[in-house]
Amino acid sequence: MTSILQCPVCRGPLLETPSGYQCAALHCFDAARQGYVNLVLAHNKHSKEPGDDPEMVISRRRFLELGYYNRISDGINEGVASVLAGLARDSECSVLDAGCGEGFYLARLKEAMAHGSGPQLVMEYHGVDVSKFAVRFATQRDRSMGWFVASINDLPYLDASLDIVLNVFSPANIPEFARILKRSGSLIFVSPGPKHLNGLREIIYPVTREHAPPAITEKAEALFAPATVARITYPLALESNQEIMDLLAMTPYYWNIDRATKGKVAALDRLELDVDVEIRVFKKKSGDEAGKPITR
Repeated sequence: MTSILQCPVCRGPLLETPSGYQCAALHCFDAARQGYVNLVLAHNKHSKEPGDDPEMVISRRRFLELGYYNRISDGINEGVASVLAGLARDSECSVLDAGCGEGFYLARLKEAMAHGSGPQLVMEYHGVDVSKFAVRFATQRDRSMGWFVASINDLPYLDASLDIVLNVFSPANIPEFARILKRSGSLIFVSPGPKHLNGLREIIYPVTREHAPPAITEKAEALFAPATVARITYPLALESNQEIMDLLAMTPYYWNIDRATKGKVAALDRLELDVDVEIRVFKKKSGDEAGKPITR
């Protein structure tokens, strides 16, 4: 495949070199020894180390490796497979996990596609996260994929260069996703369903309300066709304090609750809760359908 990467300085194509990447204007980005490339410019950082810290990344990996979210991953893979079913045999297909964390979902997608019964496609996998600690862990899963430190608000990809963008429990930037997707490319957006993590939330909040539908549905109207929606629900029982605290560290609640509430969760050795997740598959409209050009 030709390079689909974009230089964060001049916006020209980034080409692979023996040590990393370089554009025609000689802006160079060297690969770290772990195999990832940092494409966040220093003056664009909002903190010294943006994104998840090492403790949060370790908690997420430890929890996900237990298999509790495999059914969510399987649902994502089915969504991708439904998109790929419309492609011709031997087509090239590029996939980006925007907000990839430590690489769990993208690695399982690649494995599923390699062993699936669908059309044989030439697949290229990329993962982007603003946390260099998360991306460093992601490279441990599969160094053959392209792992990059970058922000979803300034994705290092050329216009109309990707076939599929995944966005799993992560902040979204709809115009940026539309910019990098090819004509009729697909966005697979994964968000909490109405009852997601009830059980944990009932300990945290005096009154538990259902999760509202994600704002993405309205925000995407101008640039994407209405989504198909799959909902995955199942009960989950966590059997140790470590599992419970690892799950808490994966959620926004970890930062939003006070010390006393966190202490209530930390005192638990068993927790029953609901997993409730919605997977939306959007298809990008053509320029005429969108009614206006796609801008950053």
